[in-house]
Amino acid sequence: MKAPLFSIILPTYNRRKLLPRAVESVLAQEYTNWELIIIDDGSSDDTKDYVIGILNNKIQYHYHENRGRSASRNRGLEKSKGQYICFLDSDDELLPNYLSCFQHNLNNTTDKLFLSGVGLVDNKSVVKIIPNSNRSTCIVQCLEGHFNLMPFCFHKSLLLTRRFDESIYYGEDYKFLVPIIADNQIAISNIVTSSIHQHSHRTIYKVFDNMSDGYEQLKSSVLKTLDNNIGSLSRYIASDKLLEIKKNKVDGYILAAAKYNFEGATKLNKQQNITSISTFKLFIQRVKGIIQS
Repeated sequence: MKAPLFSIILPTYNRRKLLPRAVESVLAQEYTNWELIIIDDGSSDDTKDYVIGILNNKIQYHYHENRGRSASRNRGLEKSKGQYICFLDSDDELLPNYLSCFQHNLNNTTDKLFLSGVGLVDNKSVVKIIPNSNRSTCIVQCLEGHFNLMPFCFHKSLLLTRRFDESIYYGEDYKFLVPIIADNQIAISNIVTSSIHQHSHRTIYKVFDNMSDGYEQLKSSVLKTLDNNIGSLSRYIASDKLLEIKKNKVDGYILAAAKYNFEGATKLNKQQNITSISTFKLFIQRVKGIIQS
């Protein structure tokens, strides 16, 4: 068997019911020279039985005790043989054109980082997010959190010395991604190639189960990441825009928290003294709108 062009790394933990959708979306790819690396992060359901039943020479399965997404993704990187690396979460899915889109683009550029559009699926409605063709605007989109790892494709050379921070559970993908987009040209496609499925059990929502630990870790990780890459980012983004992004990230987390922990969000609002919301009354109105959405 020839070496795969693409390695798709799929970490999973106790998502046996959702996992088939993700796996089948890989099996349905138009471009077929790939390997799928499933890293089971200590699942206690029947994830292993399902994966064992579908194993072939293109699918790897590796199990380890529960250590978090970062450890799983890092192990996937260690096991990968492809020239290009992609990431897929076990509750999301790739469209059939995912790899063929990247394969077409890599044949027409020397760039090593690729980004395509993504669809947000909620109750069968889809909101399409398309990366802007302007480099600076696209970086702003990434910093604002419009894209997770899935719509990106990385040449393996970009990741030789990069790993996910296993000491944090929230904001680890942002910390991994920002230095890469800050230091590399991005080959951009306006084609939607993947789908993020919104549901109440997404990992990010656990941030607000414990407002002190989860929220503070996420905020600290994201803000430190922006500060640590200020030199590279300032080549493309004005300093006042970067400050606005930092402020809006904190505001956004508080407003998101309101949907899951109203009391905690109100407390955070007072602590952070949100300047982009003119009065506390307006904040409450926005919170009510989120809760009712």
